[in-house]
Amino acid sequence: MVWGMRGRMGTEEQEKMQQRLDEALLGFRVAQKAEGATEGWLRAIRQAAGFSVDEVARRLGVSRREIFRLEKAEKESRIQLGSLRQAAGALDCELVYALAPRKGTLRDLADTQKGALKQADFGLREKRWQGKAPESLGWRKVFRKALRRMMRKAGIRVR
Repeated sequence: MVWGMRGRMGTEEQEKMQQRLDEALLGFRVAQKAEGATEGWLRAIRQAAGFSVDEVARRLGVSRREIFRLEKAEKESRIQLGSLRQAAGALDCELVYALAPRKGTLRDLADTQKGALKQADFGLREKRWQGKAPESLGWRKVFRKALRRMMRKAGIRVR
């Protein structure tokens, strides 16, 4: 992965990453729709696979009560990822973790974010400069800063 100046990813690299992640997230979007059908993945998988509470407790080396506590914690969205990963291993499963956009693709989300940032930036500039005379804006400082930035992008060393 190639990063641009100041730790930011270049546009081309960002678009490639968005495409790769969107492809990887296809399966999660399907699972996301099915998520509401269960009261928790641990309990659903345990019951569907035919594992008893005692068997899972034995595999994890904990009490039966701890298994019920884990299932409840997952249902209430307060389980820790490490605990969930261990419980998944006891069920001969692998924990798969992802963040998937609520609507559309990752590229759609990025485009929406860019638009919001541009609008917010324009609003701040307009508010900041409203009613000020051009002399008080410090245009020389802004100009020098922009000129230095352009020269650095062109590969010219500037102090």
